Amino acid sequence: MQRQKWFPKRTATIVVAAVAALAAAGTALAGEPETPGDAGHGKKPGFYETYHGHQIMGWGSGDAACAYIDGKRLVVYPAPDGNYTSAVQGFKPERSLKAITKASVKQLGDMKLAATAEPNPKCPEFETPA
Repeated sequence: MQRQKWFPKRTATIVVAAVAALAAAGTALAGEPETPGDAGHGKKPGFYETYHGHQIMGWGSGDAACAYIDGKRLVVYPAPDGNYTSAVQGFKPERSLKAITKASVKQLGDMKLAATAEPNPKCPEFETPA
């Protein structure tokens, strides 16, 4: 049986198109490069995990940082040096949003985080079942 000549050319075209699509996706997901003020605090897209029995999640940085414990927003306060404190862990700064969220969970222990009355237009409010 004679082999068709178009097969290798078509395969090569598909492979090139796939590599180009992956390269474009990788560039889009890479985001902004780390700035000098973020030294040692590489920007991450966010986190979502179970930590000490609590669901924690967060994203963003600085004034646009949002963190949640069991669906309730944790009030975080960014410092000029890139550290964070929270309404729960107020006097012990942590180096990242994830670290301050985890420290707040440890401080809470088995207690639940109360809903905050302090609105933040950059962070959505989630409805959680009682």
